[in-house]
Amino acid sequence: MTWPPPPLDVTGGERPDTRTGVPSAAMPALEPRRHLPLDGTRNVRDVGGYPTADGRQTRWRTLLRSDELTRLPAHAVDELRELGLRQVIDLRWPDELELSPNVFAADPDVRYQHIALLVDDPTPHSGLAGMYRHVLDERLPQLVEVVRALLEPGGLPAVIGCAAGKDRTGITIAVLLSLCGVADDVIVGDYEVSAGYFAIPNDTIPTGDWRHHPLIVDSPPEFMASSLDHLRDVHGGARALLRSGGLTERELDTLVELLTEPRGTD
Repeated sequence: MTWPPPPLDVTGGERPDTRTGVPSAAMPALEPRRHLPLDGTRNVRDVGGYPTADGRQTRWRTLLRSDELTRLPAHAVDELRELGLRQVIDLRWPDELELSPNVFAADPDVRYQHIALLVDDPTPHSGLAGMYRHVLDERLPQLVEVVRALLEPGGLPAVIGCAAGKDRTGITIAVLLSLCGVADDVIVGDYEVSAGYFAIPNDTIPTGDWRHHPLIVDSPPEFMASSLDHLRDVHGGARALLRSGGLTERELDTLVELLTEPRGTD
């Protein structure tokens, strides 16, 4: 993983929508309210409203995914509070936290949980898709820790994030959505739009922050699609994977109930 990503040349190619940062080809798949354009961020999104196999949908304003919450001004923090935010789960490495602390780390009202999803970065020798498979194969205790954090009293609404809100966050959210019964193609679609939110300038982020300028951030759909195939073929799916990590059927059923609602609920 090249980090931070290189600046994006926006002089050619498909230009992103100037309101959302998402390439126009991706726009039909997006709900206008899904992206939360909070000052100091690029990639805060609601994963509610996705249909599930049992005829329900993921619950709106319950589980968010995000890039790092390190540059939020006070009014943006208040916006998240107004949504009812109860917990922030930060998947970054300890050195990232030391360099750029999460604004909620010392918050008296919002629970802050640091769960380092990776010990080191396997991307240079295995690629992004390999890193996602590595999480599924080798970092099950951390995924279980995320689930247990969400199940704690007052664990939701929650936001799960990392640096860009794309890779560590992406595979974690994918497991949770798959557990809820969201179809693979929908999960892939949710993952792949991350790149677009980094494609335009963002003057709400200070110039010294790596996210201020337009950036090349890859989120190829085939990478997540192959990871979901791996989840199913090697681990038997999200539920079987999490069960193998010590979670009970009752705990998983409870989480699915918390994360879903009747279809058509606004």
